[in-house]
Amino acid sequence: MRNYFSFGVKLLYIAIFGGLVWFISFSIFPENQVIKISIGEESPLTFVAPKYIEIVDEEQTNENIAQAVDSVNPIYSINSDLNQTVLNGITSMFLTVIEARTDEVLVSSDQDTVGESTEPVVEIVELNKIQQIERIASSLLFSTISTANIEVLVEISNYDLINKTGYLSQLELEAKSLASDILQVGINNDNLNQTRQNLVSNPPYLDLSSELFALIPESRLRSSVAELIAENLTVNQKLEQDLWDEQKEKVADSIEPVVIKYFEEDIVVSQGEKINPVQYNALDNFGYLSGESRSIQTAAIPIIFSVFVLIYFLLWRFKDSMWNNDNEFLLLLTLILVSSIFLRGISYFSQSLDLNYLKYAVPISFVGVVSAVLLNLRATLILSLSSSLLALAGGGNIGLVAMGAVLTVVPSIFLSEDIDRITLRERIIYITLSQPVVAFGIFFFLRENFSFVEILVSSLIGGLVGNLAAFSLINYIELAFRLTTNFRLSEIADRNHPGLRYLEEKALGTFNHSLVVGTLGDRAANLIGANSQLVRAMAYFHDLGKTENPSMFVENQFGSSNPHDNLSSDESVKIIRSHVTDGVKLARKFKIPEAVYRGIIEHHGDSVMRYFYEKEKLTNPEVTKDDFRHLGEKPSTKETVILMFADALEAACRARFQYEDADEEKISNLVNEIFEEKINDGQLLNAPITFQDLEQIKQSLQASLEGLYHQRVLYPEFTDDEEE
Repeated sequence: MRNYFSFGVKLLYIAIFGGLVWFISFSIFPENQVIKISIGEESPLTFVAPKYIEIVDEEQTNENIAQAVDSVNPIYSINSDLNQTVLNGITSMFLTVIEARTDEVLVSSDQDTVGESTEPVVEIVELNKIQQIERIASSLLFSTISTANIEVLVEISNYDLINKTGYLSQLELEAKSLASDILQVGINNDNLNQTRQNLVSNPPYLDLSSELFALIPESRLRSSVAELIAENLTVNQKLEQDLWDEQKEKVADSIEPVVIKYFEEDIVVSQGEKINPVQYNALDNFGYLSGESRSIQTAAIPIIFSVFVLIYFLLWRFKDSMWNNDNEFLLLLTLILVSSIFLRGISYFSQSLDLNYLKYAVPISFVGVVSAVLLNLRATLILSLSSSLLALAGGGNIGLVAMGAVLTVVPSIFLSEDIDRITLRERIIYITLSQPVVAFGIFFFLRENFSFVEILVSSLIGGLVGNLAAFSLINYIELAFRLTTNFRLSEIADRNHPGLRYLEEKALGTFNHSLVVGTLGDRAANLIGANSQLVRAMAYFHDLGKTENPSMFVENQFGSSNPHDNLSSDESVKIIRSHVTDGVKLARKFKIPEAVYRGIIEHHGDSVMRYFYEKEKLTNPEVTKDDFRHLGEKPSTKETVILMFADALEAACRARFQYEDADEEKISNLVNEIFEEKINDGQLLNAPITFQDLEQIKQSLQASLEGLYHQRVLYPEFTDDEEE
């Protein structure tokens, strides 16, 4: 039933703190506001993107698709028959040039007796250059060809005739080859005239004999061929409408949507600006529009709930000390709340002040320092996870998510639960200097548009403020949550502590005994990894109750008789037992933590007061050990086990070696005797300790006692020097 009650209390804590985190995150620091607005209306406020988002611009995307479709050229097929017609036309023109070399002339006869059956006589007459040009120019084929270019063809034709060469044929072949290349590309109604003009204005180069170029300048030859080809070119393409439509569809499908990216803290729309569809969709996605849709506040509820439930089950699963200590559990939840305040507060003010780089000044290392010193590494890792998830729930600022996760863990690199105040003061400097390094790494990864100086200064100031605050407030936090850390243990073990001053004043022998026990226990604790400061503090106060009746304890009876000699065993046992209960009362009076005064309760366990038991046994053989047991509890920690053995051995050695010299063998025998007695009596049944730990404790105490009771040189008597 008690366990169920404990579970219920922890669930109540989680519900309370989860609600506080949500309330603080979205009520005290509201980042998203709900408005009612339509496309085309003026924005009543300037809205900033709380996180990165992508919005498809449908209007621009459709416009791009239309432009792409319009840019698709028509698809044509080439008619090879028309290609041949063009080539035949070029051939005809060259034949015309050749035929223009000569002309047929009818020869008339002087005789009038020519009969009707007499055939006319035709004479072949060679024409001169001018006549050839006139004859060619009068041909329909050359109606648009310039006289200069006709002259070129005539000159080549005549040269071939005289010199028996074939340059005109070469020119014909070159013209047909060039025409074929053009026709293979295709000519349609839209580009026929343009192709002709380009051909005439930029005549193609000719692959002809250099001798021909020596006869006729190359430029004239190129111009002539260009005009011949242009004259014969015709449309040889047919529009393939189905293929064209298919190509348009493919191009339309290949157009990527136009995506508008809003990075965190970008302005979505300024006050007074008319809202376009893209901005409207962005505001809707961010949760700024009408409350009917899910807003960030609502979306954050399951994340915050999941964070706290996860913490609950993690602590239960691993049975961490925080699970069994409500004060530590409350401190962990409080640190999560503080973490949420820091993260949301920085996010809110960075947007309100339009100083987006302020997120790098988040003093989240405060949480990490307090956790590392007052709790443990597991708690720090839980805080790191919680901080990142809460930053995510609060708007998804990636920079804050990273800063919260990393800077919460960084202090654990330099700190631990057993650190002292002096070391903490030194390590605070390292932790502070690490924040600019982390901030720059995150800034560099996110590629944000801030200056290096802004990042450096803001992160350094934020880290310094957070760490100095943690250093200053740790003692107060420790007291508020009633925790016992090494800081407080150091203060408690200070010789000027009122409780120790009281012990020294009332029971000097017990005080000296306690100091020795603290020294013995400190060394043994360090050896097995126990909390040495806790062992020392418990040792200093474990016999505080003896101050109520100091003379009844042997270490305070210097120079006087033992009062127990005149008391019965029952009376003596009652007095000895009382030093435990009296010690607890005094410890509470001096505000000594429970973790320390557990040493008062457990340093004897419920072991037998051997001296009085043996004394009573001489007169009463039927006496039982239970009548002579201490009222304490068996040791429940490694620290109280060490205290028990150190206390018992210091007292035993002081009693045994008061009248005889100690040596290694005697001390070893005594150590073994005490250990066997405590173990056989069942005093370690509740202690989380191993045989290896016990062996190391035994060796440590053996070495310490040998150093304490080492043999000393016997000094001779001192005499006054004789006067010379």
